[in-house]
Amino acid sequence: MATLSAVFFFSCAAFAGTAFAARSAWVETVGGGIRLVTGARLDDGTLPAMLEIRLEPGWRTYWSDPGSSGIPPEVTITATGPGSESFVSSGLRLPAPKRFAEGDLDYAGYDQPVAFPLFLKTAPGAPEALTLEASVFLGICKSICIPVQATLDVRLSGDASDNPLDTARVRSAFAALPAAPRPDFAVAEARFDEAGSEIALALTLPHGATLSDVFLAAPSGYVFRRATSRVDAAGLTQVRIAAKRPAKASGLPAGGAIRATISVKGPSGMSAIETPLVFKP
Repeated sequence: MATLSAVFFFSCAAFAGTAFAARSAWVETVGGGIRLVTGARLDDGTLPAMLEIRLEPGWRTYWSDPGSSGIPPEVTITATGPGSESFVSSGLRLPAPKRFAEGDLDYAGYDQPVAFPLFLKTAPGAPEALTLEASVFLGICKSICIPVQATLDVRLSGDASDNPLDTARVRSAFAALPAAPRPDFAVAEARFDEAGSEIALALTLPHGATLSDVFLAAPSGYVFRRATSRVDAAGLTQVRIAAKRPAKASGLPAGGAIRATISVKGPSGMSAIETPLVFKP
């Protein structure tokens, strides 16, 4: 039934489950549609899944921190049936977005069909027959933004055959997520300029790659402007990002609460990493 109303990595082998895959019906909306798709459940109880968003030409949806305007996607998933007491949902993971500008508005999101991976899990050996219910709220926009609220149901049955196509498509959604930092692609240093209210990042980029964009996500109330960048004499890419803080905030949120998604264009195409920012005093 379907009614309108925070990087993980798996290798291909990790998706070699033998259990079923399933999907909800599409919820049709102005400008597109949404549905929930699951891959094959793994032996440890992990159920890779994705929220699939179909966008018609000219329509867009938003990233987790949409910028000047927009509605970030929200999904809550619950399970009913035998073994549902062990069910856990880790929330959405999002691929690197694009930046859009309309007049004075600047926001981050997607203008092509996109899939947001989810990690769902039950205890190993738990009964395979479950009903998942996903409560979804997001925005699909063109000249105006349409708030979309939907409930998506997926019925999992242990005697259903696996759908290799769904499992492969879920695997592709996870593969499209930003990777973890590595020695040749990382944030070498992060600082906050209190006087100028700017975040300063020194980035190590892969050989032959140039910076495409930097997107920051933080707790509600923080707003970040478009990044400016230059390459210094040591080969590091120096980035400055103006930050607007909530009225009562004396600094930036601590403990890696700000996450950076950094995308680059290299000889083999686009790639991205995601990492929490740890600021030097």
